[in-house]
Amino acid sequence: MSIRVQNMFIPNGNLDQTGPATRADGYYGFSNGFHTVAFYMNNFKGNLILEATLSDEPRESDWFPVGLGANTTFYQVETPETRVETFNIVGNFVYLRAKIQRSHLGQPASALGTCERVILSL
Repeated sequence: MSIRVQNMFIPNGNLDQTGPATRADGYYGFSNGFHTVAFYMNNFKGNLILEATLSDEPRESDWFPVGLGANTTFYQVETPETRVETFNIVGNFVYLRAKIQRSHLGQPASALGTCERVILSL
């Protein structure tokens, strides 16, 4: 049963985007470190990225990638997809943030769909 659900991402139409720092399990002092993250995609193509920090007041250099699926730095959506992709991650992270990366595809954002939101459940 989740105790807290938060939206980590609001699309702004850019090819690459970073969502705000979102309070994770460690922020609240929970010790199990279990997080569920859901990416809501609408005709989306690109990379889904999740980053974490152990810092209470993170700077850009404090963030590190959290493995999603088989890859340790990002989850690649190779063909346009409309679905919800979920990941369970474990770690006593203080903050998490979601990112999308599509500039490497060489197409305008309008041709690559949207990641409509990213939901974190603790």
